[in-house]
Amino acid sequence: MKKYLIIIIVIFPTCTELQAQYKESDNILEKLKWDDENLNIMIDMRVDYQTDFDRSGLQDNYFHIQTLKIWLAGEIVKGFRYQFRQSVYKPQDLSRDGYSGIVDLAWLAFDFAKRFTVTVGKQAVQFGTFEYDYNTADLYLYTMCVGDLRSYRTGINLTYKFSGQALSLQAINSAVPQFADSSYANKAIAVNTLWAGKLFDGMLNTRWAYGVFQHEKDDFLSWITLGTQLNIGFFTAEADYYRGTHYIDYDTVTGADDLGWRNVKDQSAALNLKCNLGKWKPSAKAVWNNRFDIQSDADAYRSFGISAVSEYYPFKNKLRDLRFHVMFAYENIHFEGSYAAQNNQYVLTALAGVRWLFKAK
Repeated sequence: MKKYLIIIIVIFPTCTELQAQYKESDNILEKLKWDDENLNIMIDMRVDYQTDFDRSGLQDNYFHIQTLKIWLAGEIVKGFRYQFRQSVYKPQDLSRDGYSGIVDLAWLAFDFAKRFTVTVGKQAVQFGTFEYDYNTADLYLYTMCVGDLRSYRTGINLTYKFSGQALSLQAINSAVPQFADSSYANKAIAVNTLWAGKLFDGMLNTRWAYGVFQHEKDDFLSWITLGTQLNIGFFTAEADYYRGTHYIDYDTVTGADDLGWRNVKDQSAALNLKCNLGKWKPSAKAVWNNRFDIQSDADAYRSFGISAVSEYYPFKNKLRDLRFHVMFAYENIHFEGSYAAQNNQYVLTALAGVRWLFKAK
């Protein structure tokens, strides 16, 4: 049963295309304060020891690599940047974009007219919310929508920055079969808009987005993703919401083996509370998910999860991003509609691990 629940609300993102927009680009570039502008090589690794229990007892007990990524990034000349990132643990199948599945990011960005930036290449899809903007190595419990949405696609993005605000307009390939029908695979395009706002000197921040994904010639699927962040002293609260339609094969969740790709309307919400106490950074998070099967015109299931995390950063300078962490989480899934006869699932998880983000050059 454990593997079913992980599909719904993933605790440990081992094979998911997450992490957003410039979440693992601008944020990390700024965080590391690169010394070499032309070429920077970075390795991002997280290793966990994980134990899972359900109503029948111990289900999993093992060590695993949660994240292993290699980054290349730099600024060739002032205002002209590049980034390439490869996730070593992902499958290598070629996508419609022509990239291997292990390539998350491969883009060039050019600043012009002071306030505008154009980014071209494989990039993060411009979904909103703060949860979506996290590095995968910094996520422990996250929503069904973040776990299911395809995060990286090839296209072009135009960003306009003013007074602490950033407005983005993005055109990318619509993912097949999650958004685009296979018969329209080489024609479908998606358009996304994002407002990354900074208000009241950063006390209130936003990541609000709306996207339209082409399914067939005259058929479109839409997503609204809203994230609002409140910062007061050492305390941060993030509230995120997702709502949209797409196609997904969720037969492993329900236990059925003949569902295939079905059109669903998904909703997720998350509340994340964090404290920055110097070397210690505790947090608590709750997530809620609902999947409505459009083809059967009924809810398929709802799920809920809650977690408590403590991170410890013992070092400074070059080792400042080496941390130790522990997490405890509870998740359940409640089946509805045609699956109401199935037993609901409950999982308790504990993990302890280490994460190291460092420059190899």
